[in-house]
Amino acid sequence: MKNILTKKSLKAALAFISVCLLLLALSGIAWSEDDRITKNIQKYPDVPESHWAHAYITRLTYDGAITGYPDGTFGPSRNITRAEFVAVAVRALLTQPEAPAAGQHWAANIMQAAQRNNLLDAGEFAQDTWNTPINRQEMAKIMARAAQYVRKETLDTKTSLYTSKITDFSGISENYNSYVAQVYAKGIVGGYPDGSFGGEKPATRAEAAAMLVRLIDPSHRLTVTAAEDPVGITFNPATDVAADGRMKLEKAEQYMMQTLQNLRIYEDNGKLYYEGYVVEVPEGFRNNLSIKVFLKKELNLTFIPAYSSVPFVNDRPLPTSGSFKIELDCTLEQIAEVEVILIIEAPKHTNKLYDRYGFEALWKVNSKWDNRIEAYDYTGSGKRNNKFYDLSTIFLWLKQ
Repeated sequence: MKNILTKKSLKAALAFISVCLLLLALSGIAWSEDDRITKNIQKYPDVPESHWAHAYITRLTYDGAITGYPDGTFGPSRNITRAEFVAVAVRALLTQPEAPAAGQHWAANIMQAAQRNNLLDAGEFAQDTWNTPINRQEMAKIMARAAQYVRKETLDTKTSLYTSKITDFSGISENYNSYVAQVYAKGIVGGYPDGSFGGEKPATRAEAAAMLVRLIDPSHRLTVTAAEDPVGITFNPATDVAADGRMKLEKAEQYMMQTLQNLRIYEDNGKLYYEGYVVEVPEGFRNNLSIKVFLKKELNLTFIPAYSSVPFVNDRPLPTSGSFKIELDCTLEQIAEVEVILIIEAPKHTNKLYDRYGFEALWKVNSKWDNRIEAYDYTGSGKRNNKFYDLSTIFLWLKQ
């Protein structure tokens, strides 16, 4: 019997070959990594190719880690809940857990898998908060732990050189700031155009997709430029530390002057701000920066403090290293005096009053000392060195 290839059988054969080719492509064998990012499996009408997160959403959709809504949309601007984000992270990094037992929350097994793999601490999110929108600092913690425990990435030990660029870093909770520092330094999570991180802001589905793709694929991470280490300063413990453990005044002065050069106190649209970058000092020492704004007597308020120590008045905390930006609830017209004190401490000596070296920069209304800064020897010797320093670099209104 002759094997005759009819038109009908030819069409069937071609259709079979097409399906095979499609399956081969979808397996990832025939596509490069860039192809996987740019070729969409599912087209979302609300995520056009011009959307900033299009490539990230496409990647997670292709990998089966995230899906859209029944109406075919993705909802890139919609908030993502804690359970939803953990689910996407688990699917992207691990394997899909079994379906929960009848009557359980749909994410019960997912949350357990996240805890087993150190993405979450035990009981980190109470079940009645799983449907709460997750915020950016909560996401940062999950991704930092995923980078460390799942991807086995090493921790960055000098994150302050990166977080100095986050203008609101000093306001991020201590429960999250180390995790924010890690993911920011690694280029997994970026900030906003104004330089802020927005740790308590609810995250969107588009942001979640972008962060997770950067986590699992380092080639798509952001390029983050570190702030400079102390410039031109070499530290030798053998020659720069006194016999009692304090840093010598001449060396401390080099570090402190660089910090003062980064300090800015200014008025903008009727509001007063201080911002700056505290240069990191060698191990075994720490910066102690305080800024006191004294108000005019008729306001019946003594002063507005900000400290890098003294926790009981630390409602406006300043960092011992890294960046800060603080808004004050007063105007320039209300100020009588501003006092800036920067001290480098040897922590083992801080229980003594006179054991430190420091600078004091003082500005007063109608003062003749606008350009003077004093260097103190706090060891009880009474030594003071008046140094010329253009305080208009700190108090920007002096330039006006």
